[in-house]
Amino acid sequence: MPTHLNCNNTDESTFSLTLVIMAAGLGSRFGGDKQLAELGPQGETMLELSLASAIKAGFTAAVIITRDNLIEPLEALLADKLPCGFKLDLCIQQMDDLPSGWQTVIANTDHRVKPWGTAHALWSARALVKGPMVVINADDYYGDSAFQLMADGFEQVNSRWQMVAYPLKETLSENGGVNRGICLVQDDLLHSVVEWTDIGWRDGQLMGYCGGLLAPVSARVPVSMTCWGFCPDIFKILEQALNRFIATQGSDAKSECYLPTVVQSVLDSENSASTIRKTVYVSTAYEPWLGVTYPQDSTWVKQKLMELLGD
Repeated sequence: MPTHLNCNNTDESTFSLTLVIMAAGLGSRFGGDKQLAELGPQGETMLELSLASAIKAGFTAAVIITRDNLIEPLEALLADKLPCGFKLDLCIQQMDDLPSGWQTVIANTDHRVKPWGTAHALWSARALVKGPMVVINADDYYGDSAFQLMADGFEQVNSRWQMVAYPLKETLSENGGVNRGICLVQDDLLHSVVEWTDIGWRDGQLMGYCGGLLAPVSARVPVSMTCWGFCPDIFKILEQALNRFIATQGSDAKSECYLPTVVQSVLDSENSASTIRKTVYVSTAYEPWLGVTYPQDSTWVKQKLMELLGD
């Protein structure tokens, strides 16, 4: 059930941008709730910094997708920090909130030890977003430029899909391997995004796993850091993707349906008989991306944020 925090509802007849923040992750490698980690110069969370950037860029609403035990802390965190007229909804990513008919494939969700993934997280917000949206992680810092680039893109065409990319070298951790969506971009259009895992330096060479095989990767390649722009047609596509996922992997305890995988399936449909036709425009952020994967990342991220945002 959504929770509402707002001073005055915005006029929905006007052009409105919604920030969708995925904040349901378990933070297994970090060892706690990254969503609430105080990393900014004034003790801000990454979520607060992203909301501030979005508000500067003209966003008028936000939806935070989270877990039941984080609703109260998030309400307390944000209750007095949003401008009047800005609409905020909090919703829970519920394990059994799935497309109709799922129980003909699996009896229940008791076997699950992890959420269904980022595609399912966004699906959870389908009743709360009616216009163009930007989808991000709660525990990442994207910089003001990322949100302004998205706002500018939607002002041109409010039904477009888009993403903001970052060079891989700007997204690595000194404390272990990272997972990234490696992108092939030509003429500012996304042609493919492939999930690579455990990317890091090995004997002086940047390498990671793609399809289970260890391979080299360029430090300059653009990567998706989950800064996507969608219009509401994404929800029907997510419904179809989740149905396929449940049919093939629904009985697995840990498999996840990832948002980049869904985007790739839509890009692949350009070469099939599918009726789905979407183009994904790509911009490159002007500022570095920052995030914490491991506990040891916190000190470095705090230092970088102080350099970027401190007085």
